[in-house]
Amino acid sequence: MIYEQKNWLHLDLKGVIPSFSKFEEHLRFFKDCGFNGIIWEIEDRIPWKNWPGTWRQGFTLEEYAKLMKLCHELELESVPLIQTMGHLDWLLRYFAYQHLRENGNGSELCPRHPETMPRLKSWIDEVVELHPGIKYIHLGADETHNMGKCERCRTHAKMDIYTSHISELCQYALSKGVRPLIWADMFLREHHEDAAKLLPEGTILVDWHYSNVAPYDSTPVLQKSGHEVMGASGIMVGYWEQCYRVQGIPAPRIENVVGWKKWAGPQNVGMIHTTWTRACSQWNLYGPWIGYLLVFTAGGTPEMWELHPWHDFMMRVSQIMAHDQFDDLEKAAQDVMELPVRTPFEKASRSWWNLALRYQSMQKEFQVTREQNLIFKRSIPFVGENQDMFQEHGVNPFYKIKEKMLQWQKDVHVFWQENELSDEEEFIATRCIAILDDCDHFITAKQ
Repeated sequence: MIYEQKNWLHLDLKGVIPSFSKFEEHLRFFKDCGFNGIIWEIEDRIPWKNWPGTWRQGFTLEEYAKLMKLCHELELESVPLIQTMGHLDWLLRYFAYQHLRENGNGSELCPRHPETMPRLKSWIDEVVELHPGIKYIHLGADETHNMGKCERCRTHAKMDIYTSHISELCQYALSKGVRPLIWADMFLREHHEDAAKLLPEGTILVDWHYSNVAPYDSTPVLQKSGHEVMGASGIMVGYWEQCYRVQGIPAPRIENVVGWKKWAGPQNVGMIHTTWTRACSQWNLYGPWIGYLLVFTAGGTPEMWELHPWHDFMMRVSQIMAHDQFDDLEKAAQDVMELPVRTPFEKASRSWWNLALRYQSMQKEFQVTREQNLIFKRSIPFVGENQDMFQEHGVNPFYKIKEKMLQWQKDVHVFWQENELSDEEEFIATRCIAILDDCDHFITAKQ
């Protein structure tokens, strides 16, 4: 039997996702890129029996089962990911589950609450039942910053609580015949790398780094635990990369992904390439996966990215996006539509890039105009009033920005419908409406 090195793609379902009917196209694309496994961070996109009342727009159990079947047909390893300690804001926001919070924190479970462990084990049972034949389950366990603060926990050492909790869950997963994975950052953050040795044999530690280029000092440190260690890159990450953009800059993402991939291969280290779709369930939506076509390509097979006809253009676009000049961005939005396309997937990605560059251009132009408007008003006591100049440079540009944004909103609606993407109403409300309202405010306000 030939061993195939793990090159898995993590899909975060809490943000913008394609419909069930469009998902097949995505999975086939991911397979063609060179990935051989999918980690499904499911959150509330299916109706969990263990967490009734939490399901929102997503997939029925029948649709989700068909996606798992398709993965099997495509020879993509399916690995479900559930969070078992932190990043549970999608669950703990409901009154029915708020009693499980760690010291009232809206995203972390109290690991010592008497209901926590039975519920999590029952959840693992449900996950295994929904994924017949799986070999792995990812139990999350990252960024538990509030651990050890409630009355039940504060008299215990933080990493004792953490290691005990995660070890019991890992052992339970192993008893069900599946190997557990966990994010390994807490051992590093708390400077208790030796505690990783206490995890059950068969546990896999995931060393995630979403910036710069491998190797990282933490990887050999974690390998000393005796457990298998996988690396994790960031295809699509970062609130700060996408707080006023709808598309992250591709160059640093590609650098990180390719660096990890090229290092991991000779080291025989498996890889997970993450695609976060929002920082958490209550934070802003990022753009769709389709905008990261080239980063997916780079993570699957770096050589394919290096030979891709969009390569040079996207490197130039990365510089333009970082420079953040709205006229250059507007020109790039026009130029991107001249890129050659070979597949429907590339055509859709090109259209999205046009929308994304237009949005960043409008956002930047709005910021500049807003600052100019405020400066005019605050400068009156020092340099006097010039109503004509104020109107020309501090008010009139808002009319143009508003017109552009209204057209962009219409174009986004068409794009969302054509590509059958989720959460259109939220995306438009959070990305368009605030700017439109502010434009009206500055247009009608007096100097």
